[in-house]
Order: sequence, then structure tokens, then C-alpha cells
Amino acid sequence: MKIITCECGYVVRGGTDEELLAAANDHIRTAHPQLVGTISGEQLLSMAETVD
Repeated sequence: MKIITCECGYVVRGGTDEELLAAANDHIRTAHPQLVGTISGEQLLSMAETVD
């Protein structure tokens, strides 16, 4: 499982990079629409942590 903790405190989870990116992009669209298109998948993955 991988997670990204957003600056707003929301934790995005995904079992694969693709799932994590989809969840992160969904969160960005709904909670931070001003950031849509400004953060690449590569940048998001660089923020990810692997957890058990």
C-alpha cells in the first residue's frame, strides 16, 4: 500500500502507482481544483510513502 498525505491532511491510498495517482487526482479535482494540471504524476509519486 502506498500513501500520499496532502498538505490539507487528507491521506490518499492506493495499492499500485496507478490506483494512487487516480485517487490523488480525484482528491485534487474535488478539494483543490486550482491545482488541476499543475502537479505531474511524477511529482505525486515522489511524495508517496510505502506502508504495510
